[in-house]
Amino acid sequence: LLKVAKGKGECTSCAKGFKDGDVCTSQLIPEGEGWVRHDLCADCLEKDDKDAVAHWRINIVSKGKKKVVLSEDAIWQVLRSGKDDEELGEKPLTFILCLMMARKRKLRMVKVSKVKGQEYQTFQNISRKVEVKVKVPLLGPAAFSRLQKEIGDFFAGE
Repeated sequence: LLKVAKGKGECTSCAKGFKDGDVCTSQLIPEGEGWVRHDLCADCLEKDDKDAVAHWRINIVSKGKKKVVLSEDAIWQVLRSGKDDEELGEKPLTFILCLMMARKRKLRMVKVSKVKGQEYQTFQNISRKVEVKVKVPLLGPAAFSRLQKEIGDFFAGE
């Protein structure tokens, strides 16, 4: 199951707190079977040498004004990485991102296969040269609900 902490309102590297109106960069970094999210201020981003699979800008807003804005660029970065990284296709987040992009008609499912009883789906966008094979996670309603919340927390600014 996807386990990514939501933003803490401060730079992961220097611990400088973000204020309303600040812009930071969030990164998605594979770690073990999950993901790590790093929120970096502009100064720390310049010094950063991590191999992020995706990154996106976050505009910090007050807690009362919180809204989720999905960065389509970050999604495409993850999906492009999945082409060359089979391990990425095993993560539930990759499957969910494929479903999101398919719903927006930006990806098309082109193949369904089974390997050792596990279902895989292959999604494709010819114009973007993206083809990614993803494992269909076994998620019941409660697990799927938790996954939705974690994705919302992950893409939220604070």
